[in-house]
Amino acid sequence: MKIFAIDTSSEQICLAYTDGRNTYSASYVGEQRHLVKLAPLVEDFSRLAGIHFEELDALACGVGPGSLTALRIGIATVQAIACAHAKPVIPVVSSKVMAMNFLFHEGHVVVVKHAREHFVYFSCYQKSEEVLSPKVLSFQEAFELAQGLRNPIFAGDAKQFFQRYGRISPDELEMLRGELLIREAMENQKRGVVVEPHRVEPLYLQKSIAEMNLEKRLGV
Repeated sequence: MKIFAIDTSSEQICLAYTDGRNTYSASYVGEQRHLVKLAPLVEDFSRLAGIHFEELDALACGVGPGSLTALRIGIATVQAIACAHAKPVIPVVSSKVMAMNFLFHEGHVVVVKHAREHFVYFSCYQKSEEVLSPKVLSFQEAFELAQGLRNPIFAGDAKQFFQRYGRISPDELEMLRGELLIREAMENQKRGVVVEPHRVEPLYLQKSIAEMNLEKRLGV
């Protein structure tokens, strides 16, 4: 099965491709923003990896949680390629792909990312199994959950707030790996988690600032 995958849920851009036998990947972290860097990176990667988009079986896309702006850039790129070549899309939860870096860990792997002020995206895994799907929690709610976890290790850009509750991941172990992105995409494909391009949406679990401001004005 031939799959091309993109994840832009963080400051990192992760690209991956499998032709069914070999897997190729590329990663970028730098000063240039996703809006500027992603398109030329896709072009260079597809040429070097020998990708012919019309021959793909599917595309895969990291849907977060993470920065809404960054996610939308990656999703829009996948949607454009998929629509142009009439291919389906496999959504992938980005925090699970990060947690798969810690398959060696015997306890819980917790991915915590900044959401809005005083809130975090919180998800928990053990090996490759989901224990708690991504949720938006206040810091107090997250701390209370953290106290009940077994030998947890915390990863993500909000991990420093959880030092008293368990181990803190080294930064270098939090980079998304292309081969794991492809592996999760293939597992999702087997589970039937495949959608038409226009149905791909970011896993954005909190209300936007505009929605919250409107609710305040309406007294909701």
